[in-house]
Amino acid sequence: MGTRSFAQIAPTNGEIAMNAYIYGYGGHSLVTPHAALKQLWWTDDRIDNKITRAFIISKLRGEERDFLDKSLAFGEGLTDDTYMEWILERAKRFFLILSAVGVPDQIFGCIDDSWDDDDLPIPLDSVRNLELSAQNDDALNQKFYETQFIYLLRELKQGAHIDYGPNEHIPMEHVHSLPPAVMLQAWDRIHFPGKEARIFMRRRFSLTDKETNISHRDEFTHDTQQAQTCEHEHIAPCWATYTSKDAGYVLSDFVGEHTLGTFIDHRTPASLMRLPERERPILLLEWLHCLADAVAMLHHRGIAHSAIRPSNIIIDDDNRIAFTDIGSLRTFQQGKQPKKNEVYDYAAPETSMGKSVPITLAANSPPSSLWTFDKLRKFSTTSSSTSTSNGSTIGSNRTSAFTNSSSFKSPPSSIRKSAASSRNFSRHISPPSLPTTPSSPTAAFPKATLPDPESLCDLPVATPQMSDIWSLACIYLDLLTFIMKGRTTDFYKFRSTPSLFFSVSGKSKKRTDTSFHADPDKLDAWITILKDDSDAKPDRIYRGIPELLRLTRRMLSQNAQLRPSAVEVRDTIADILLNESGVDTLCCAGREWSEPQPAPPPATSSSSHSQQQQHQHRARDSISFATSADTAAVPAQLNPA
Repeated sequence: MGTRSFAQIAPTNGEIAMNAYIYGYGGHSLVTPHAALKQLWWTDDRIDNKITRAFIISKLRGEERDFLDKSLAFGEGLTDDTYMEWILERAKRFFLILSAVGVPDQIFGCIDDSWDDDDLPIPLDSVRNLELSAQNDDALNQKFYETQFIYLLRELKQGAHIDYGPNEHIPMEHVHSLPPAVMLQAWDRIHFPGKEARIFMRRRFSLTDKETNISHRDEFTHDTQQAQTCEHEHIAPCWATYTSKDAGYVLSDFVGEHTLGTFIDHRTPASLMRLPERERPILLLEWLHCLADAVAMLHHRGIAHSAIRPSNIIIDDDNRIAFTDIGSLRTFQQGKQPKKNEVYDYAAPETSMGKSVPITLAANSPPSSLWTFDKLRKFSTTSSSTSTSNGSTIGSNRTSAFTNSSSFKSPPSSIRKSAASSRNFSRHISPPSLPTTPSSPTAAFPKATLPDPESLCDLPVATPQMSDIWSLACIYLDLLTFIMKGRTTDFYKFRSTPSLFFSVSGKSKKRTDTSFHADPDKLDAWITILKDDSDAKPDRIYRGIPELLRLTRRMLSQNAQLRPSAVEVRDTIADILLNESGVDTLCCAGREWSEPQPAPPPATSSSSHSQQQQHQHRARDSISFATSADTAAVPAQLNPA
């Protein structure tokens, strides 16, 4: 019979955890049992269970124990409470702190001076009043000051905000897992002590600009309060917020695994593959309705999202979809790193034309091009001319400054020919005149001319809500393409348009414009391709695709005034999915919203010291912590037992 050495025995979780602490890889090893490394937080429940009569007696010497059941020295017949009752009812934390610093017997003197847990935390310069030793001991006073924060944990609750001091221990722990989406890996995952099953996503925002030293604290408070008033199932909620060490944090219980972009790029995400094959297109089509309902809610409250794009839409492990935040709130845009050109690609035409971004203009394109739209995008169909062209869009319902919705059709080959000779101009360079040679397919169009400025001054202006509809339509095209083809790479290549970029200095270079607004004709051609693909599908779920594409085309109207509202988009999608595609139920069906509430005013910041003076004797759940800039941190785990 052979023998076994310790080297042949598999280590237990406890041994691995101990090695992690000794050799310093506790936070880095993927095989380390992190559950064994969880520290024990002094929560209210733990303190109540720890401080018992037996525990108190065990910390005192024989002659000191006799005082526990005696009446309070300062009672003077007004109360029958004993020292033991005072500790158990009013000074559990006080006794824990005194035991941790090695002077539990001083509890009697503290009680005689009427100290209790409501007086905590005690400022450093006031600790000497406790008289912890016969002679004032600065080292002991410092130790008491630092230790008290271990037992004064303020736990975050839903809807709450806490300003933590630099010495406070924040009761939450990291979850050692990463989402597949690289962009989301910068957002921590945490859980609260003893609640490992409920995970939260945590986002960090700097409260001071490093370059200008301007404080963003008031803006952080205002934006988070604004976000909390816009509750919707498909907008990641601000579950709670807090500040610590010049940074603001937002916790959300919507934990994303993918952005919409990475979800589609993955092609076979695990959460989608868990569904039966026939249910997958149903889920993706329902997302159209969910997103429209969220945008409609924002518009109902007078708020524009202003940043609808794939990286701002997340999907969790249960295939729920939501916007990461409200894009028009500047605080939530800090630190985001979207894919190259994504902001430009998904922006509405009227938004892009106002920026110093190169805009592609086909030399032989019809007057529905972006340059014409930039000058007359606000005209409605009643003020449009009725010029016709053989170069109009394919089956398009779009209207432009010069053409109405009944434009002629041309084959897709003409679009490819137009793209080959496209040019790109910055808004600083005068637009070229359109070619009028007989060989040009757009010879029927007159040369584009600049209208009288006086005729443009009273034209309606496109609102940010109208721009949201365009960007939402781009998301819809991505999703419908993914449903029909299983990927969007072909669509990306199809809409790409070679162009010339002219800088302010006059130099030019070639680049490819992949934006949705670069060549509207290509979008119409792609919509036609998707419609033809859906006609070949036998399942009923695909019967609504042509109507959804028709709605998407309306949302992509160059004239922003002609785009449907978010409520109309939502209701139209619901009607199509329920009646055409045979979807049984929709998660957002029949949703109603309360009347818009005024935005909360920006909060004014105040120092923790002034808060402490104002609330020195308030309840435990709202105490303000005293701070000391030169105080060293102490271990987060301290057990006086």
